[in-house]
Amino acid sequence: RLADTLPHVKVPTLIVHPTADTEIRLHQAREIRDRSGSDDVSYHEMKGAPHYLEGHRPEAMALVVDWLRARFR
Repeated sequence: RLADTLPHVKVPTLIVHPTADTEIRLHQAREIRDRSGSDDVSYHEMKGAPHYLEGHRPEAMALVVDWLRARFR
């Protein structure tokens, strides 16, 4: 369970949750976010995106690129 192990992760963390995911529910994603051990945690909900982000991958990649650019320039 990621919510049990993520508190030990201290590096900057980006969590992207696709809200149409049938494997990880919204309350589980928010628990993962809330239990992060990082001082720098970003959380994004991608409305209507399925588990593997089909049809939403360019949007997800833009989130990742912007997040990386803001921290590792």
